[in-house]
Amino acid sequence: MREFFLSTRISKVLGNADHEIKEQVEKVEQIINELSDIDPIFKTWYVNNATSSKPPLDYPFPADKAKNYLFKNRKLDINESILLWNAQLDNSQYASFRFDRVGLLMTFEKVLETEQVIKLFNALLECFKFEYIYLNTDFFADINVFPHRREITSICYVPVKIEDNYLPHLYQKVEVENNLNQGTILVFDENWADETDELKKIVQENSIALVELGVIPEAGLPDGFFNE
Repeated sequence: MREFFLSTRISKVLGNADHEIKEQVEKVEQIINELSDIDPIFKTWYVNNATSSKPPLDYPFPADKAKNYLFKNRKLDINESILLWNAQLDNSQYASFRFDRVGLLMTFEKVLETEQVIKLFNALLECFKFEYIYLNTDFFADINVFPHRREITSICYVPVKIEDNYLPHLYQKVEVENNLNQGTILVFDENWADETDELKKIVQENSIALVELGVIPEAGLPDGFFNE
């Protein structure tokens, strides 16, 4: 089965002071609590690679023991990732969550409904400021017409308001307006997960418009990203 990668871009590296690490762990807890209501694959989470147990199930998240463990690890190594998994050995039900100082990444294979993906995006957008969020697969990487930019996918978030008639193809849009993010979640097509020639055409034509608008980040990290 194909794998989905919920990928993100933040504007600059996150801080590593004690209060900043604590806040980041708390924000991850908020995200996980929101995810648990979206789909059963996101209901239960554990710290991954926490111990030598197989599979690692010793630190259920967001139990205090797990949060303390993650805080201490980040204190010891500022580049340590928060790694979570849902304890499902069946790939079709598996989900993982990785958060570190340079961004957030989720992986899963289950094809979610459009509204579930929108809720997933909103859960992230309530907690951190993002320049770009996109639900990627190998299909979108293969059809990317701007290799110097992050992949443009059939569901994505951009940090600007998009008018209804701006894109050649638009099935649904959701405007985002909160204390951290102001922008638009875009759904290019009703069949956003179909890897077809028609979806390829839709994504590539919308890509041109979004790159011209200047809302798709470069593939590499920008200059000054690591300046705290």
